Amino acid sequence: MNLLSLILIAMALIVCGCVFYVAWQFSSGEFEAKHAELNAKKEPGESKES
Repeated sequence: MNLLSLILIAMALIVCGCVFYVAWQFSSGEFEAKHAELNAKKEPGESKES
């Protein structure tokens, strides 16, 4: 196995880990709770960021 293959495998593992972490955070419901809390703090006349 040459160096390029090792680098590509390492990068693939890092990307998989990041995707798994983000999916875990979304599925935990914590993100939705924080987002709802931030929207509740805004005044009714304020513009919402997308």
